Parts: sequence; structure tokens; C-alpha cells
Amino acid sequence: MRVLFVTWAWHSHFYPCVQLGWALRAAGHEVVVASQPALTDVIAASGLPAVAVGHDVDVGAMAGRYFSWLMRQERPVEWEEMRAWGVGNVITYKRIAQAMTADTLRFARGWRPDLVVFDPTTYAGPLTAAALGVPAARHIWGMDYTCRTREFEDEALADMCAELGIGGVETLGDVTVDPCPPSLQVPTPKPVRRLTMRHVPYNGPATVPEWLTRPAPRRRVAVLGSSAVASWGGQEPSLLPHIMAALAGTDVEIVAIGEDPGGGHRLPAGATARLRLVDRLALHLLLPTCSALIHQGGGGAVMTALAAGVPQLILPRFTDHVFNARRVAEAGAARQIFAGDGDPALIRAELDLLLGDDGHLRAAEKLSREMAEQPSAAEVVDRLAGLAGQAAGLATARS
Repeated sequence: MRVLFVTWAWHSHFYPCVQLGWALRAAGHEVVVASQPALTDVIAASGLPAVAVGHDVDVGAMAGRYFSWLMRQERPVEWEEMRAWGVGNVITYKRIAQAMTADTLRFARGWRPDLVVFDPTTYAGPLTAAALGVPAARHIWGMDYTCRTREFEDEALADMCAELGIGGVETLGDVTVDPCPPSLQVPTPKPVRRLTMRHVPYNGPATVPEWLTRPAPRRRVAVLGSSAVASWGGQEPSLLPHIMAALAGTDVEIVAIGEDPGGGHRLPAGATARLRLVDRLALHLLLPTCSALIHQGGGGAVMTALAAGVPQLILPRFTDHVFNARRVAEAGAARQIFAGDGDPALIRAELDLLLGDDGHLRAAEKLSREMAEQPSAAEVVDRLAGLAGQAAGLATARS
């Protein structure tokens, strides 16, 4: 079986697909990942073959009005407010698809995949599958936030479907590969056929640092910023200074990922906490040694912490981050503060509640066990192979 993965050039949308790509290769299937040129080195570093399609786009520039509006809000933005944007909710993803689809389809017609696996915001994937008449599998990265925009996608993609000579496209695919714990998944406006899969985090190429091979000398709290907020949030200041001020008088070791060790971050004089700044470190290596993760609610961080059974303090800003934070907090495995309210006193109070109540740890460990009980990627591969084989059989019978 030949499987074409399709994702736009944002690493956190590609990373969740890696374990399935590995499993397909291990089972003897051929895999190629199609993405814009900016991501090909990231794909190759994961050990999967890459093909560059289309051209890169400046997402920040295309969605600047949206991000600018979002950053001005003094409270979380609710879905009903977003829904009022209508097709505007998916217009950036449509423009990405316009930059990718022709080249993706050109490659696919020559390579002839039996199945297309796609990131849910990369419409070039289901469009290519529909044009070829092969099955498509949507690969989500956690709680199914993107299913909310399904109501706008037919209108948004109508002209592209017409150009390709297809009557329409089902952006939910034939199936959805779903790594989220079922108890944490959300109801969807339209029925979704899910293939649940045990989540094995991939956070990029990894080297274990020497200090991480030794037992932690004190309780450890990991701190991680959001790549999306950092890239598109304009002048949004780092939350790290607030977190350092909040934890300065505690006995924890703060490990801040994505921070330049020479960047000037310092704990205040007389602090009893310790601070370790690391430029790069795969989160899944660090979290098993941690008592908590403080972050902004990105899907990759949420899912990695769930897999490790680590309680989370989430300070979301973007709407999908707020969605993630609420779901995990409702399950008891996290506490949340809107990023705009993240003053040191509140952060300290919430972290004390997170670490002082064993209920949060028990809830996190319960979700971790639930994740571990889901079918392995190898089992999902077999089901996808059956889907592709069934489709090929039907195509042969019709010819």
C-alpha cells in the first residue's frame, strides 16, 4: 500500500502524524509526506520521506486581522463569536490549499497512492483524494476543535472543487485517526467515524541531555510557550517572567523550554527556586520527571502531558487553546487561567492548588491509562489497509 500524508508547513500539525507514518513503514507500506518547502527538512529529520509541493505562504500576514483582534481581547473568545466570522474561519486554510493542491495532485497522479492521510486544516489532502478517487483519513491531534468549522467548508471550497471537476469534498475524510482519550473527546455537529489510536508523542528530533539522566534534585515544573502565539501574537510578552516571579519563593526547579540560556531571564534575588533554560528539548523526554507543566494550551503539549500523566496549568490565549484548557480542566487534570489574567500571584495560587490536590494527579494518571489502552498504531495500520483494499476492490468491480 502507498500512503500519501499531506500537511501544511507548521511542525505542530505534522508531528502528531509521525507515529502513524513510522507504523506504516514498519508494516512494509510506502509513505511519502507532501508539504510546502519550509517543512521538508523537518519531515526528513523524522525519518519519513518528504516531497515539496506548492509554495510557502506567510500565515501571519494572511490572518493578521484575526490575530490582531484576538490579542486585543480581555477575556476568552467564545465559539459563537468565532462562528459569526462564517467562511472567514477557514479562509487562511483555503489559501494554503490553493498554494498546495495543484502540485500535490500532480505528484499523486504520478505516484498513485492507495490512501491519503491529511492534517484537518490541510484541504489539499481530501481534495487530492477526491480527485483521485481514493480513501482519505483525517488525522487529528487531540480534542476535535476543527470539526466545528465543517459547516463553512463546503462554501469555502466550492470553487476549488469545480476547478478539479469533483462534485464536492468531505473534509472529515472517510475515517478520522483519533489519538485523544475517548472520555475527553467532544461531541461533533456531524457524525465522525473514528479510529482511536494510542498516542505516542513525537516532539521533534531529540537528544537526552546529561542532566536529565540524573534524578531531579527537587520537584520540577516544566514551562513551555506557544509557537503559534510567539509567531503570530505580535507584541504578546513572554509569560516566563510572570511564572518566575510566581515560583521564586518555592522549592521547585523551573525548566523553561525554548528559551535562550543567554537571553537574560533571571530569578529575583533571594529566590529559593532554581531555573534551567533550555533552547531545545523534546517535551516527552522531560515530562516524566516533572510534577506539572505550565503552558498555553497547544494540542501537542496537552497530549504529551496527558500521555505522561502530568497535571497541567494552562494559560490560553488563542481560541483553540481555550477550548483545550477547558476540556482538560473539566476532566480534573488541569487548572486554567486566561493568559491576559496571568499575574504572578494568581499563577502561584493556581499552581499551589494544582500540586496540593492529589485529585489533579489522579485525574491525569487516569487519562494516561485510558490513552495507553487504545489500539496501537500497528492495529490502526491494519484497519487503514483494509479501507484502502476495500476501495480498490470496489474500483476494480466498477471498471
